[in-house]
Amino acid sequence: MKIIRKIAWILLTINGLTIGQPISSFQIKEGLTRSINNNDSRIIILAGLVGAGIASKYDDSFQNDTESKGLMPKGLAQVGDFWGPASSLLLWGSFIGNSKKEERLQYAVGSFIANGIITYGIKFATGRTRPDESNRRSFPSGHTSNSFLTATIANEIYGNKVGIPAYTLACITGLSRLHDNKHYASDVIFGAALGTAIGKGFGSIFREINTPKVSINYLKKGFRINIGWTI
Repeated sequence: MKIIRKIAWILLTINGLTIGQPISSFQIKEGLTRSINNNDSRIIILAGLVGAGIASKYDDSFQNDTESKGLMPKGLAQVGDFWGPASSLLLWGSFIGNSKKEERLQYAVGSFIANGIITYGIKFATGRTRPDESNRRSFPSGHTSNSFLTATIANEIYGNKVGIPAYTLACITGLSRLHDNKHYASDVIFGAALGTAIGKGFGSIFREINTPKVSINYLKKGFRINIGWTI
């Protein structure tokens, strides 16, 4: 029941924020295709797989050390726990009143839907038991993939001035999941790679929509310059 309530809350939130902003299955499919075919995204995913594979050999020993010594102050871990689910809501809230709200919401919501589907699809497919044995949805870390996706979208839209702090908070979120004994290091590494890759894949579509296309038509007497945007 708990997971059903969580999913229902997320869907209601998305619905409230995206009234009048249709998100088609084609847009999500195209974004996922870009996430696979985009060079940057592909490298990030491959790096995440390799990093997670290497980390998995040391997951148990690292987790034992983390449990005995701790990884960060309790207050900082709480910040990470909060930022994981709340970061997306803060990001969407920043779009309100902006003249490009529609394009930004389509970018963000499409990315989060795709990330949620893939993250939870992998969780249920792999069925990895969490370090605290609370359930079998350890791999990959959803908090981490969500927060790194948020950071990537923020960086695409607002640049480094927002992106760097967002990535810093995303790192804190990932480390807090280790500190709280909810995930192994390999879960966090691949979650970070997944969220970043999806953000960049959907981001390539967002950039195309918002980049003006310039064409020059040569006429008998002079020339004409056309500037347009993809809509």
